[in-house]
Amino acid sequence: MTQNDTPQPLWVVGYGSLIFKPPLHDVPFSSTFVKYPGYINGFIRRFWQSSYDNRGTPENKGRVVTIISSDDIIENESFKADILKYELNHLSSQDQQKVIGDKELLSKTLKVYGCIYYIPAEYAALASEYLDLREKDGYTTHEIEFHVTGKRLGNVDSEDEIWESLESNGQEGGKLVKSTVYIGTIDNESFIGPESLMDTAKVIKTSAGDSGPNDEYLLELHKGLKTLSTGKSHSTKDLYLDDLVQCLEHL
Repeated sequence: MTQNDTPQPLWVVGYGSLIFKPPLHDVPFSSTFVKYPGYINGFIRRFWQSSYDNRGTPENKGRVVTIISSDDIIENESFKADILKYELNHLSSQDQQKVIGDKELLSKTLKVYGCIYYIPAEYAALASEYLDLREKDGYTTHEIEFHVTGKRLGNVDSEDEIWESLESNGQEGGKLVKSTVYIGTIDNESFIGPESLMDTAKVIKTSAGDSGPNDEYLLELHKGLKTLSTGKSHSTKDLYLDDLVQCLEHL
């Protein structure tokens, strides 16, 4: 085996179900996977992806999250109202219009908080096969930079050699990792696009699939995000998810 053929560790981003259900969660060696909190720039998280398997059926498709890039937001007017309401609501009207029309500014402003998993090299291929199957309904793999905002989650008694080996991102002692992420892009067949929160909540309330009830997915994601906060400078609060949970609870 040449050096290029040597198995490499896998880094994979979680922004949806991976936050509360790790890769290969039902096998013992998944305890060797290391989880870190952090974020990616230049995206928003939305329940704009339908699900015919994990959280729905072909007859009654559920809703799951995907992430939408700043490039896609700039190019699609129908996406912008939602971003102005949630991600840019802290800005003045003048600044909102400035940011929403500038790819570079928008990319720097948008953050999706989540987690990243380090999967040892000996399990990387198996984890990739598992994730390809789990995310088969419209998701494809992409390479992305993930900003790690804190040391590993869970058992932190021993020294974190992985953390020490990571490249510094120059921001408040954080780290930067090139990682794999699964995205349901806007041109995949299961992409729904913008819809009212109440319509989304009604679908989630009445859907279920192989992985369980659709409302469980939303509530576990909402709860799981709160465990990833690493202080005021990196609050994982997601106003869109907050409103969607409220809509669900009112049904």
